Amino acid sequence: MNQQKLSFQSMYVAIFFAQGALIPYMALFFSQARFDLSPGQVGTIVAIMPILSIGVQPLWGMLADRTGRVRAWLGIAMIGAAALSITFLFATDYVWIVLLMVAWSVFQCAHIPLIDMMTLDYTARVKIDYGAIRLFGSAGFAIAVFMMGRIADTTWGLASTFLLSAIVLVAGSFVLRTIAEPVATRATTVAPFAWSAVWNAPFIAFLIGGMLVFGPIYANNYYFGIYVTSIGGSTTLVGTLFLVAVLCEIPFMKVAYQIVERLGTVNVLAGAALVSALRNGWLALEPELWVVWLLAIVQGLVVGLLIPVALQFVRSLVSRNVTSTAIGVYMAVTSGLATAAFNQLSGIIIEVNSIIGVFWMYTVVSVIGAILFLGLRRFREKG
Repeated sequence: MNQQKLSFQSMYVAIFFAQGALIPYMALFFSQARFDLSPGQVGTIVAIMPILSIGVQPLWGMLADRTGRVRAWLGIAMIGAAALSITFLFATDYVWIVLLMVAWSVFQCAHIPLIDMMTLDYTARVKIDYGAIRLFGSAGFAIAVFMMGRIADTTWGLASTFLLSAIVLVAGSFVLRTIAEPVATRATTVAPFAWSAVWNAPFIAFLIGGMLVFGPIYANNYYFGIYVTSIGGSTTLVGTLFLVAVLCEIPFMKVAYQIVERLGTVNVLAGAALVSALRNGWLALEPELWVVWLLAIVQGLVVGLLIPVALQFVRSLVSRNVTSTAIGVYMAVTSGLATAAFNQLSGIIIEVNSIIGVFWMYTVVSVIGAILFLGLRRFREKG
């Protein structure tokens, strides 16, 4: 049992390390002069994976469910993403980069949902806390962004992001072989599904607010590196600031529910959204570097509170029999659709204005999202 738990923890480190080595530096990589791409084109490139994740992630889940071979499909997805990562080192034409990004995203989108399926099956069988395993994903991401920031400033350059990501995914695929394939569950009869149970007024209002709040937060992961280098920082600093932000998420996640008990769910959501807006607005004012360090901690506070509290709130807005569907819709809209939209919009704003304009835009929409969250109070009161 201990060996299996260690294997799962190692898988989360590998999968999130591979993402952390790429996502924060992808926009920086494609913004290099040798590609001769406009900011709008870079925005399109980094928007591809969030867009595809909306439809591709459920398809991987359906494929795994129908065949009962979750581990096998995850291994294929990891090797496929690793192989395609290497090809980015040789592509310079915009059309080929887009096509490669589409192909790479199809495999990359499978990693988190498939390892989550395996982990949830394992934790249910052995009666252990899922969070004790999932926590290693955050650690892997934090280590990756810190390491890549330092490596990118050496002669290896930003191209090493794709190479290191591929190496870690291949290593992770060997660890995957030590994990037992989840046992297929027997078929069950499910009651007729009613979409009206999901698409109720408060849930739709929450999704709109969530897009406006989470969209800038997730897009920040792609564009914060450009911001830091634009104010004279190095890629080493980018990695260090991401490390600080991710590590600060952990303690706030642990106390999120205690804060909700004191202040209420809607107040915490709206408050965190306003803090996020304040953080973006302060960055737009181009503060001193020591302030940017403090704002990295603020980013950890915001994410550490919003992720668990928003998930808890989603569950309270719908009937129990459609909770999983509601969570799936929430994830697709916030981490998929909203991220893609704000990635694209950020690239356009950089093209017509600057990276500072991007953070002003993040500020405005985050404030609107916070106001929408506050408007959910009347739904909660009526409910």
